[in-house]
Amino acid sequence: MPAFSVAIDGNTIATVCTDGFNVMNVRASGTLVEEEVANLDLSGGSYPENGESTSLTWVNHVPLSAGQIITISFLESAQSSHAGKTIEELFPNEARTEISDFKPTAEIFEEIRAKSKLRNKYIFHLKTSKGSNFDGGTKPGDFGFALSVLWNWLSPERASMSLHSYTLESIEMAGPVDYLFDERLYFGDSVSFSLGQDERQLTVEKQPLV
Repeated sequence: MPAFSVAIDGNTIATVCTDGFNVMNVRASGTLVEEEVANLDLSGGSYPENGESTSLTWVNHVPLSAGQIITISFLESAQSSHAGKTIEELFPNEARTEISDFKPTAEIFEEIRAKSKLRNKYIFHLKTSKGSNFDGGTKPGDFGFALSVLWNWLSPERASMSLHSYTLESIEMAGPVDYLFDERLYFGDSVSFSLGQDERQLTVEKQPLV
């Protein structure tokens, strides 16, 4: 069965087989207001028509720094390096919530707007094994970014890879995001991604978000 392998600076941190799952997603993301420059996650789920759904996480919010190279490889077959964990296993000391469809409130967005910017922008360097390249960055007004490699069981031979940025308003209004790069990955393909080391991207002095 297809699998994902994820490495940081050449060191593999997880290999996960898709066998038994409907969806799997590798995601690197960050915002202008978080202390950590960006984070890396790998999660998947099984959602049978008859039976209990299962959601597992193999890589949970691993901090990323500017200059680190994240490599995501899509493999035709591989064994998982370790078992995934449920939310309860990741956070055993937190009270379980029954809310399954969380929607941010206006108050949450006001709290975000009250935070200070910790950086001015993100700069991206992306390269695929097919020879495609992208060098760019977020635009003024952007709030964050996400690189996503998404797989589902309906098309097991490929995964959809995309890099996008977004404004806080687009999230609040459920509006469109700005797709900067997208490509399909097939067996044996990989994408390498890093955040540029640029003084415009990492700002020491905190600044108002708006």
